[in-house]
Amino acid sequence: MSALNLVAIATLLGGALWTLPALIRRRLRDPMRLHLCLALLLMGAGNVLAQPPVLDFVDGFTFEGFSKVTYNVEILAGLSLMVGFLRERPLRRWAPPWPWEVGACLVCLAAMLAVTVFLPAHLRNHVLTSTFLADWRVRTFYNFGNFYLLFGYAASAYLAGRHARRGGSLRRLSFSIIAVGLAGLALTCIFRFLWVNLPTLRDTERLIDYADVFLFGQVAAIVVCVGLSLPFFVSVVQTARETLDHRRQYRGLEELWCQLAEAYPELVLDHRGRRRHAFLGSSRAVYRRYVECRDGLTRLGPYLLLAAEEMSAPVSQEDLRASAELVIRALRLYGDQEAGGGSPPAEAVFVLAPRSRHSIDGHDYEEDLGTLVQLSRELGAMRTHASV
Repeated sequence: MSALNLVAIATLLGGALWTLPALIRRRLRDPMRLHLCLALLLMGAGNVLAQPPVLDFVDGFTFEGFSKVTYNVEILAGLSLMVGFLRERPLRRWAPPWPWEVGACLVCLAAMLAVTVFLPAHLRNHVLTSTFLADWRVRTFYNFGNFYLLFGYAASAYLAGRHARRGGSLRRLSFSIIAVGLAGLALTCIFRFLWVNLPTLRDTERLIDYADVFLFGQVAAIVVCVGLSLPFFVSVVQTARETLDHRRQYRGLEELWCQLAEAYPELVLDHRGRRRHAFLGSSRAVYRRYVECRDGLTRLGPYLLLAAEEMSAPVSQEDLRASAELVIRALRLYGDQEAGGGSPPAEAVFVLAPRSRHSIDGHDYEEDLGTLVQLSRELGAMRTHASV
């Protein structure tokens, strides 16, 4: 199996797996996703079965020519489903297939199956060489297959090009790449038709032979796979970036959270998931730690007020170092009160409040989270400096 074949197969089967979770969530009631998933799965499986080692292995358990017909059925059926998927307009509403389109696919598959039945066993695993193409039945097999492949690739290229004219930049780029690759595959079908039916084209002195066109077809298939995979890779990069951001935020709150949790252990509701959340970097874990920090600052509010009164100058939220010193003093006052058995101050003032009353509701959550992360890092820097 060549590297190009391996990339194409991995992309097709990977694309089918990528569409599967959303399809399962819809209980297989999403025709467009079902079209795409089955199309990728069938074409990927067909390409796997077309590999000579796999073909010989399967034929050993069945009969000569079984794999040849089966992988052609898979590829033509997958291509028919791909045409159906691209015909959805504008990829939001399911449209029933054209009867003549389904009929053409079934006629071609029936003809290829019938020709295979009438072929002698030694000709059933035929390839595109003069030895096999001298038999008219082999040429008929390829002509029927080429007819639908040419239609499927050309129709898909046209539909993909039409989709590339509208939508977001990623959508246009993805469909443009797919259209170019499919047009290349359609050209290989034209050459294959000429190669099968014109013996003079198969002369050894020709500058271009079928091996060159086959390589061109593999490259075109890779181009199609790149276009199909582009949204997946972009979503993976976005997910990875968001995960890294969440991990940085989660770890950024570490110092503030640890100091508040030490003073108020009841803040922490899930002691088991700390390491797991830090590794996964989920947004839920970050939000939970943010709420716990805000809850801790609320409980520390009376001591923050006392600490603010002890400081010579008023504390501005813009001055992170002064805010960090205020938190440290408040925690010290809280510790002294706990050690002395005294009661907390009666008045509770929410010091270091969010800049907007909507922060915790989500309107300015990111801004307030960033402020707390900076405060936490300042606390960590002060603790490191003090230990040195």
